[in-house]
Amino acid sequence: MTGRRRGITRVLSIVALVGLHAPAVGQTALPTLRIEAPGALEAVREKVSRFPLDRLTTAMTLAGLTHAGPPIDVLLIAESSDLARGTPPWISGFADPGRNLVVLFPNRARFYPSDSLETLLHHEVAHILFSRAAQGRPVPRWFNEGLALAAERPVGLGDRSRLAWTLVRHGVVSLSELERLFDEGRAANQRAYAVASALVRDLLRAHGEASAGRVLSLVGQDRPFDEAFETVMGEPLLAAVDRFWSRQRLWGRWIPFLSGPTFLWMVITLLALYAIRAHRRRRAAQRRLWEAEEQAETERVLRQRLLDADPGASGSSYEVH
Repeated sequence: MTGRRRGITRVLSIVALVGLHAPAVGQTALPTLRIEAPGALEAVREKVSRFPLDRLTTAMTLAGLTHAGPPIDVLLIAESSDLARGTPPWISGFADPGRNLVVLFPNRARFYPSDSLETLLHHEVAHILFSRAAQGRPVPRWFNEGLALAAERPVGLGDRSRLAWTLVRHGVVSLSELERLFDEGRAANQRAYAVASALVRDLLRAHGEASAGRVLSLVGQDRPFDEAFETVMGEPLLAAVDRFWSRQRLWGRWIPFLSGPTFLWMVITLLALYAIRAHRRRRAAQRRLWEAEEQAETERVLRQRLLDADPGASGSSYEVH
């Protein structure tokens, strides 16, 4: 009987320990990351292992997940490795959802669209989570990358500047062209990220963050992406994209004017007028200073003449009107 009590006590202890580490009902269970690196990157591995995981909550929310699933292996790759030499230099990391694997090139972490090694990590882990939400079924790359950018960080000035330049230089980009841009070199790749980021953030503002997870869930049920999108968003994909570009064109109408010669000459003219006015103010102030000095000198000469004519006169008895 004593042995039986001990066994029951041991089981209850284990259950209690599991309860301490298990997430509460409704609480998000964040991913577990296993960081690996060669000896040359050991210091970087230590740094990455200290990155706070709570920032992955945004990726979990966008994926519509409350449990992240199996641990994710994160490999840090040195630039001297064969893998780094065989990977285009503008690619700073990639995810392999089938292997639960993220590969990062730390020396490239500050290349757009990422701005740090931490945001790059969040970006690639987000891809793993999105794939799990979609049960491994493919989604358009523009949607996947745009979601990952929304998960890793808020929109920044660089994103807005690149989108504005795309509008000025290239105009509207179709979804099929957007997909191709990701694989057409550094400049095209960065354009693709800028457009995908703006487009997906626009969709999230219009339909809410939870809409992305619902789309991924329907894709995971073997629904085509366009069908899943329309079911969740309540409008066809192309209609949503057209609305996005219509809003961009409203702003885009001002961009050619602001960057054109007419506006530049207006700015130059205004600056010239301001410079002329400032110069005139300085000259007027200088003239007032000279007049004050001349008046003071005149008073001094008059006082001196008075003293020379009447040595007993006091300077305080003479007043100039």
